[in-house]
Amino acid sequence: MFRPLLTLFALLTACHPGPGPNASAGAEVVGEPGQTYLLDGSTSAADGAQYTWTILDGPEDAALIDADQAVAYLIPEAEGVYTLGLEVCDTWGRCEAATTRALVGATARKSASKGGVSFGGGFGGLGKNQAPQAAASATRAFSGLSVIRLDGSASTDPDGDALRYRWSFTTRPAGSALTDADIQDNTSALASFKADVSGTYGVRLVVRDGVTSDSALLSGIVVKVVEDNDPIDDRAAPQRGALDGAQ
Repeated sequence: MFRPLLTLFALLTACHPGPGPNASAGAEVVGEPGQTYLLDGSTSAADGAQYTWTILDGPEDAALIDADQAVAYLIPEAEGVYTLGLEVCDTWGRCEAATTRALVGATARKSASKGGVSFGGGFGGLGKNQAPQAAASATRAFSGLSVIRLDGSASTDPDGDALRYRWSFTTRPAGSALTDADIQDNTSALASFKADVSGTYGVRLVVRDGVTSDSALLSGIVVKVVEDNDPIDDRAAPQRGALDGAQ
């Protein structure tokens, strides 16, 4: 009887969860509108950690990239104070939340300094590391009018650091059901997507060297989707300019 009790105790001990998650959203960041802000939650701890970044408050919507990763990227277009929330959950479903802020523009920085707030460096103030330079272009694939090839291979890093890439949509035509997941190889220098409706698409490339980031915007990708019953000679279609500039 003593041995079964020991076995039961061992099983209960093995299944009992350890300490709960510890969420840390990192230091406040500062910069100007249109820059890319690195949000660092990598010091958070949890068993099988799952991350969720959200914009809790701000003057207007902003792009939030890699919101399900420990390190995310905010690209605000308007000045003001943005409050970012990070929720970290473990495999047991236990969660803890933390917040940080992005101070965008001179007015936000002045307001924070009057309040005695100290904040960490944003973009461009991280030791001797230099930020990468993002460069992106788009061309139409000859295999079909609706296939757009994206090229970020001209992006560079002054320090020669290896770059990581992330492509995402900024705008899509009315009626389009595409999401960022529909961009093939969206974490590679060379990517592509197949438009589902005719219209203008906007795409952003973010490149990062592990410390800092830069972004490039392709805001004028005009695509004409050709249906099988469309009375257009497929051989002539590539010459019809389905893609208008990409800047």
